[in-house]
Amino acid sequence: MKILLTNDDSLDSPLFRFAVDYFLDMGEVKVVVPMEEQSWKGKSMTRFDKLTLTSLDGYGCEAYGLSGTPADCANFGIYHVFDEKPDLVISGVNMGSNAGLSFMISSGTIGAGLEANIAGVPAVALSQVLPPGAFQSWAVDRQMDSEYLETLFVRMDAMTGRVFDVLKSKGDWLQAPVTWSVNMPSEPAGDWQVEETTLGQTLYTSCFKKEGDVYQHNIDRPEVDQTPGSDGAALKDGHVSMTRLDLRVIGQEIN
Repeated sequence: MKILLTNDDSLDSPLFRFAVDYFLDMGEVKVVVPMEEQSWKGKSMTRFDKLTLTSLDGYGCEAYGLSGTPADCANFGIYHVFDEKPDLVISGVNMGSNAGLSFMISSGTIGAGLEANIAGVPAVALSQVLPPGAFQSWAVDRQMDSEYLETLFVRMDAMTGRVFDVLKSKGDWLQAPVTWSVNMPSEPAGDWQVEETTLGQTLYTSCFKKEGDVYQHNIDRPEVDQTPGSDGAALKDGHVSMTRLDLRVIGQEIN
C-alpha cells in the first residue's frame, strides 16, 4: 500500500512522529508535512505565495517539509511526490479533538483528507484529545512530558490498531474517496471500543479575544453535541469515534 502522510501541527509534533513510525509498517510511506503549524486552516490552499520544499532526514522514508497548508501538502504529495496516486492519505495525529461540524470544517487535519478525496484518494484523519495541561504545555513552549507521551503512545497504538481493524473489515474501504475522521479520547473507558458515529452538530461562537490593541484567537468552548450516536457522545463516554465524511453527498438533497 502506498501511503502519503501529512498533518497540520507541523513537523515538530511528537504525535506526528508517532504516526510516521506506526504507518511505516503498513506500506510504502512518503511524508509531506507543513514546515510550520497550520491548525485551523481547514481546506485552504496557497494561491499567491510561492511554496518551498525542503528534504527532511530522520523519518525512515522519503520526507519533505512544505511551506504551505495541510491541503497544499496533500495535493502536492499526491501529484508531485508519487509517480502514481497513493492508495491512502493519512492526516495527523492531530493534537486535540476534531469532533463536531464546526471543528470538522475548520480542521487542517481533516482539510488534508478532503483535498485527498477531491483527487479521488481515500483518507483517514486521526485526532487525539489531550488533557488541558498537556495541550497548554505544547502550545506555550513546544514541550510535552516524556513519561506522559510514552503512556499516550501505548494507548494510541492500541486505538489506531483497532480503528484499522474496523476499516479493513470493510472490503471496499480503499475504493471510496471519503475521509474517515477518527477522534481518540484522552481517558479511554475501561471497555473502550471504536464506534462508527455521525458528525455532531457542535458549533462555536467567538473565536477571538481582545489583547491590548489586537485580537487573539481564543475560542469560546462550545457545548458539545452529545446526541446518541454522535462523535461527541462517543468521546464523552471514553470511546473512539469514527465518522465517515463524503464530499459527494453535500448539496445533493432537495427539500
